[in-house]
Formats: sequence, C-alpha cells, structure tokens
Amino acid sequence: MPFVKSNPEQEEKILCELLEDPEVKQHIEELDKESEFRKRLVAARKDAGVHQKTIGMLTGLDQQAISRVETNKAISPNLRTIIKYINAIGYELDIKKISAE
Repeated sequence: MPFVKSNPEQEEKILCELLEDPEVKQHIEELDKESEFRKRLVAARKDAGVHQKTIGMLTGLDQQAISRVETNKAISPNLRTIIKYINAIGYELDIKKISAE
C-alpha cells in the first residue's frame, strides 16, 4: 500500500463535521457515561476494600471477567453481571430520573 501524506487541516475539518452530527454526539455521550460508570464501579469496589478476586469468588465470575467489566470499553457487560458485581461490594442497583435541562 502506498504512503498517503496526512493533511491535518482536512482531518480537522472532517473531525469537526463528525462531531456536529447528532448521532455521533449521542454515541460519544453514551460512551462517556459508560466510562464514568466503570470508574464509579472501581471506586466503589476500592472503597469497600474488595479485590477483584474476591468479587470473582462471590459472583462465580473469574478475575479476568471482573477486570473486563471495569476496564474493557470494547464490551458491555450484561445486566446480570453488573448486578452480581454491585451486590458483591455491598451496593444495589438504583434508577433515578434525569432532571429536565
């Protein structure tokens, strides 16, 4: 494959156009919320003083699966896995209404 010279101005223009697309904006917001949720899971686990291996023993999931729940943006764990994880660290799942902006 031949080398293609980069054009930073053109790339910036394309990126700006993409970021103006409502579907792209929504997807980015969803990814940001998922990332924040994962950070909160890790913080809650650490605050509870529970190790990944312990969660594994309590949930029947292996340590690698727990690590993927906490860090892997390429997968979204299913609801049952999230509930098991949350219960293992002494929390429960709750739903709250989004305030109107």
